[in-house]
Amino acid sequence: MTCDDVAMTVADRGVRTPADPVGIAGAVRAGRRTASDVAESVLSRVRARDIAPALFAGVDAERLRAEATALDTRADRFALPLAGVPVAVEDGIDVAGRATRHGSTATADTPVRRDDVLVRRLRAAGALVVGTTIAPELGLGRDGAPGGRATAAATGEGLAALSIGIDGDGALRAAAAAHGLLALTPGRRELPLPGGAPRLWSGLAGTTVLAADVDGVRVAFEVLRASRAGAVPRQGTAPGWASPGGALFPPGRAPRPVTVTDGVEDLPAPRAVACSLRSGRGLWADPRSCGAVHAAARRLAESDVAVSADDPPYRAWLPAQVSRRRDAGVARRVDELGLDPDLLGPDVRAALRRDRQVRRLGGPRPASPGRWRQRAVALFDDGGYDVLLLPAPADGEPPACLSAWNLAGLPSLVAPVRWGDERRPVQLVGRAGSERLLLGTAALLEER
Repeated sequence: MTCDDVAMTVADRGVRTPADPVGIAGAVRAGRRTASDVAESVLSRVRARDIAPALFAGVDAERLRAEATALDTRADRFALPLAGVPVAVEDGIDVAGRATRHGSTATADTPVRRDDVLVRRLRAAGALVVGTTIAPELGLGRDGAPGGRATAAATGEGLAALSIGIDGDGALRAAAAAHGLLALTPGRRELPLPGGAPRLWSGLAGTTVLAADVDGVRVAFEVLRASRAGAVPRQGTAPGWASPGGALFPPGRAPRPVTVTDGVEDLPAPRAVACSLRSGRGLWADPRSCGAVHAAARRLAESDVAVSADDPPYRAWLPAQVSRRRDAGVARRVDELGLDPDLLGPDVRAALRRDRQVRRLGGPRPASPGRWRQRAVALFDDGGYDVLLLPAPADGEPPACLSAWNLAGLPSLVAPVRWGDERRPVQLVGRAGSERLLLGTAALLEER
């Protein structure tokens, strides 16, 4: 079976069985299930799914089993928020023992020796890395998987309970929407970028977390973000945390324990939400996406949230500025990795040509992201809104209303709203630092 054979709306396939990360971790912590059992279940799914080879660049079964066995012997496993949770990592984020190819045959096929900090933090919280998922070359465009990104497809198929990747123009969030998943791209500098890079894609790209429910995204985000602040993520207040595979923090610095809360009940709820059916300046979303926004607005109103119609101040130049920064970021990445342009694929070569043309004209406007961010923040301030409720695509194609928020550097969450037996995607956008509020809003949409 090829990707083309299964490249259809996930809801129409009727085979999606996404895993429950919080449920898995709870069972492992309580001793009702072992990490080894979880690992064998995942490997069985990988073997049974014909599509798995089209989604994973590599799955190291023996290492997965060894890590699961080691986790089962850890005295502190009852305190690990992601105990035994299978995680997929997008190619482009270093996983020790595997080559980081960035989706390109032009890169070296040499295994890296050390996990990226993102992977180390997930492992420290008890996660099991299933493998690396296939990615489009240098993150540009779609990779041929159902929905457009293998990272989202692997999670939607239940081959991993959580996944992390990089979203530079909304493509990963769009793919998550196509699979009925949640995908959180936090605000700028909330989470580390791969390799400790200060910025990727000229500031557009952000580390993104995918899962099938709010709780899964919440726990993964808290684990990654808490560690950034020099804290060890733990479930509850149980003692005895130990770092596997090397220290995460400088010698002599005792990490401050952080409690990962037990459920979504502690997440804040919005008071006022602005909803819009626009997908860009002068553009309406498709009828299905508009229906999802209407359904979400009704659900929020039923939860006593004040919902008002108000459009973001989209500008006609936003798509062009996103494209120019994306192309400039790809060109910079080619230089950083020392790649031969003649060995790159047609999409990347086209991006390099466009970047050369733009640079001859002076390059992307440096003030554009700041101007757009100021306009967006003014919408929150003037209307007194906590959250924006916007359309999200169901077909995996990223519209301008997704990439615009990468340019602004504001947090964006794609989440499904339950409507009968369907899960229709919408986008939630908030102010800087409002990630937990976005998750709390998504929790209201998740309720039946």
